[in-house]
Amino acid sequence: MIAFVVVAACGKEQSLEGPYRSNVCDYAPYAEGSLFEYEQTGGTPADTIHYTLRASGDTSLNGEPYILLEDDATGGFSLFRCNGGEYMQLVDVSSLPNAPEEPVRTVYLRDDLPRGGSWTETLPLTVPGLGELALTLRYTIVEKGTVKVVLGKEYKDVIGVQMDVSMPPLVLPQVLSTSFFAKGVGLIQADTEEDTTRLKAYTIR
Repeated sequence: MIAFVVVAACGKEQSLEGPYRSNVCDYAPYAEGSLFEYEQTGGTPADTIHYTLRASGDTSLNGEPYILLEDDATGGFSLFRCNGGEYMQLVDVSSLPNAPEEPVRTVYLRDDLPRGGSWTETLPLTVPGLGELALTLRYTIVEKGTVKVVLGKEYKDVIGVQMDVSMPPLVLPQVLSTSFFAKGVGLIQADTEEDTTRLKAYTIR
């Protein structure tokens, strides 16, 4: 189908972030050398996948600073940065059918909004036979300052973000994922209809 599912899923692994600074990137502390071990369960057929994200170092794109994240399971990488409470990811989806050739930039988390706060972004897609359509991503803060237990470990100051997608007339509004971020740690769990990704262990440099 159209590539929006992959774009959203990449939020867990494919992102670009600037250097970690206290009280600036509290929900994504990706300093060089930091490691994040994840367990993904579910899928069809059901399976369990383990992978590690490593913050490999600083890089830049169009003059903007980022930190490079590498995934040891697929060999893939992503770029991530944050600024002013906004957490941005840049995802290359050019190999997917009908996807934009340029990297897709989206703000997947805002730690400056209260519970219930939301924001939307629109991505252009070209669909054969239909022409140019707009994919709308709507993010909503569904939890703020809560406690969440993941694989037996308790995390505090958690923010939950629900992502809804729509692309009339092909895709009606629907929930694509809900992700949870802990202060000082980053992504601790991500739920989709097909699978769940949980943080097993981490080392922050």
